Amino acid sequence: MIAAKLPYDGNDMISRYSGRLLLRPINFRLRLSVVSLLALLPASIALGSGFSIFEQGAKATGMGGAFAATADDPSAIFYNVAGIAYQRKVAAMVGGTIINFENQFEGAGDDALTSGRREFFARHTFIPPNAYAVIPIGDNVTVGVGSFGAFGLRTNWDNENRYSGRFISQDANLKVVSVEPAIAWKSPSGRFALGLGAEYRRSHISLERNIPAINPFTNRIVDIAHVRLDSDWSDAWGFNVGAIFKLNETCQIGLSHRSEMTIDYTGDAKFTQILTGNAQLDSIIRSSRLPPDQDINTSIDYPSLTHLGFATTAVPNWQIEFDTVWATWSNFKQLSVNFETTPVNSFVTPQNWEDTFSYRLGGNRHVTENADIRLGVLYDENPQPVEGVGPLLPDSDRIGFSFGIGYRRGPFTIEASDLILHFFDRDTLGRNRDNYNGTYKTSANLLSINLGYTF
Repeated sequence: MIAAKLPYDGNDMISRYSGRLLLRPINFRLRLSVVSLLALLPASIALGSGFSIFEQGAKATGMGGAFAATADDPSAIFYNVAGIAYQRKVAAMVGGTIINFENQFEGAGDDALTSGRREFFARHTFIPPNAYAVIPIGDNVTVGVGSFGAFGLRTNWDNENRYSGRFISQDANLKVVSVEPAIAWKSPSGRFALGLGAEYRRSHISLERNIPAINPFTNRIVDIAHVRLDSDWSDAWGFNVGAIFKLNETCQIGLSHRSEMTIDYTGDAKFTQILTGNAQLDSIIRSSRLPPDQDINTSIDYPSLTHLGFATTAVPNWQIEFDTVWATWSNFKQLSVNFETTPVNSFVTPQNWEDTFSYRLGGNRHVTENADIRLGVLYDENPQPVEGVGPLLPDSDRIGFSFGIGYRRGPFTIEASDLILHFFDRDTLGRNRDNYNGTYKTSANLLSINLGYTF
């Protein structure tokens, strides 16, 4: 916690916001807590189910993301790299997913701070793009390259300077982009295939919030400063391996593993005074010297993702697949943040995340020689303990339903799908670590489109 001593004659107090305010009779000072903001840093980038972006191909999305065993278009580079071994023509596809979130917070009825409050996300539309290309070599090898954004999103609250949680988080923005060159080989019999990819991941994060104090002249809470944490673009390398085994003419198993990855972030913290309208208080705050702008650094461990899928074409005109995906969030046990100018303020915060599983069932039906329809359903767990549920990440378990279509004409393909996600209401149960308690209600709609061309 960063403290700024302010000289003042009269009653002494301390103001602190980590969801609540306390008054204590000690030497007057305003303790400006950026630690509570930084401690929330992983919530926006230790993404959990709610901030991983699994929709990296429209066909797969239409099947609820159950694609590790099917993997029969270039997006296999993301879902199961072994699948490109069976793709024996030069092909490319580009597209993206249009994501819209809605989130509502309702304060706990017995909470003095949040009771009666209703807050909403600011409306934003996110469009993470993807692009893939595959080139077969000889009879058994295929090489390819893909670009996608498997993590990232934004939590930005409406009316940010009046929002009741603005001292915890106003805006958190994570951007991630990956480029993956890949190679895959299938056996001469075609019974099994193996694939390997090297993922280069770049990421940027920014976080903003206000800093409060108690006005000693009115005993009311006022905003005295704004802090923005902004990282440079940072990067890391990981790998992706996959395998497909054809059990018989109608059944196959797919297994894919994307490695854990650690990204070391460097950036800066900037503090800007907010005028309160009281010249004497503003002067006190100005003379107290807000914490200096300074460099900070931290490291974030992204989880590994392991997909296991079973697909069958035993039902005439249908391709049906069931997948389970395991994400190793339990490796994310703590966050360490280092201050370059004031190392005394460096700290370590426990996180205690848990591994998650998602379960995905999808089907693709051939309705004509050139057209398909798809259906999917999923259940996705979240890794976040209730103590961490708050303005920066109100995550919860969710269910999803998807529908998609595909159409081929000559060398061209167009794929489109829509995924509706319903998040179960998440109540903090009075246990939020920042004492900002209530219930979060979230929903999302994801529209995926891809255009493809086969040479």
